[in-house]
Amino acid sequence: MEKLKQSMGGFVGTFVALSTILGSGMMILPGMSYHRLDTAAWQPWALAALSVVPLLYCYAWLGRRHPAASGVAHYAEVALGKPVGRTSGMLAALALVTGIPATAITGGFYLAEFSGIGVLAWVFPLLVLVGATFVAAAGASFSGRLQVGLILALFALILATAVAAIGEHGPRPPALEVPGIGALGSVLTAVYVAFTGWETVAFTFEEHKRSDLIPRIFAASYVIVIALYGLLLLGLFAAVDPGEDALESAPLLVLADRAFGDLGRPAAAVLVVACITANVCASVLALSRLVFGMARSGFLPAALSRVRAHDRNPITAVVAVGCVLTVIAVLGAMDLFPFEFLFILSGGVYFVLYGVGAAAFTRLASGPSRVAVGAVCAVVVVGVTVIAGPSMWLSWAVFAVTLLVVVLVARFSRRAAVATPAADDTTPALHETTREKT
Repeated sequence: MEKLKQSMGGFVGTFVALSTILGSGMMILPGMSYHRLDTAAWQPWALAALSVVPLLYCYAWLGRRHPAASGVAHYAEVALGKPVGRTSGMLAALALVTGIPATAITGGFYLAEFSGIGVLAWVFPLLVLVGATFVAAAGASFSGRLQVGLILALFALILATAVAAIGEHGPRPPALEVPGIGALGSVLTAVYVAFTGWETVAFTFEEHKRSDLIPRIFAASYVIVIALYGLLLLGLFAAVDPGEDALESAPLLVLADRAFGDLGRPAAAVLVVACITANVCASVLALSRLVFGMARSGFLPAALSRVRAHDRNPITAVVAVGCVLTVIAVLGAMDLFPFEFLFILSGGVYFVLYGVGAAAFTRLASGPSRVAVGAVCAVVVVGVTVIAGPSMWLSWAVFAVTLLVVVLVARFSRRAAVATPAADDTTPALHETTREKT
């Protein structure tokens, strides 16, 4: 069985995790939540950040003990059976195949609006996806080092922007009054997307030198993500009026304008390019590992499990993933289908996979933490599913239908496999009977 090279350390692994989590949600969701809830916008972010902790604990526990390229598909297969594992892998691939192009397209729209050059709406997604494919083809080590540089630059830019905005306009304290449950719930559902991505990080765990560092990677990336989102919200509170409509489409541009004046527009463009490039590079790497892992398990064509001899990089999977993502991004950028649908589908499937990971943890773990963490995860998953409404229900329905199809196909294949040898076994006897009669 082909294995990937263990070349990633804890430091680089943390930045790969950050690159995977920080994406288009960072460019839209802080502004959207502030526009709808004013300075009470911090409350859904705090709720989302707290509710995701037990789910991250499950994935950190699973990743440390079962590091595999197919991530949640492997966990589900070990804990819940091959049909659930195959279904989880298929839906994880679907989430990434829809989410990665949507992220690239968002960056293209941002840059087109910044520059006034409309062609960037489809040129940027094309360039960033082709570039991410070449980066993944160069190997996990090269991709990790690039992401370290991009995330450090992103952190420096966000810190400078928030500090400049607060220094120029003065701090504005967050509101303590709780908004209406309907308004809070709708924003919470959207904000939750900003805390998805750790399950995608799991697809790179097979390449980590030390799996015992995975919980620390999760903890460090979690703290840094919260700090970045907090800085953005405080900067918006201080410098931007919550009634501005641009908060729904380009909040970073508005914030950078207030912080840096004439330099705001180019500063925001650099921030967007760094964020999108880091996220797409990390996600393409992760998806190629998922495809490799599923092919190795027999869920996809065996050719996709081939690795390059000198560095064990699954180059066939990388090229296949890059081609598919680029085609989808170009079609979406040309408005041949609504790219917002990609976000909805991707976000819902991600949350379903969190639930699957929690179920796998509950099945595989032991001791008092198993019951306590499992119960909290169940409350979180059911609560968010109910609050989110039809879009989340649809995602669970997609999981159920896919699982049913996988089970039926497996049964049909087994019956066909049993029937075929029986037919073959009778053939020599028939020939022998014919010869005897002759």
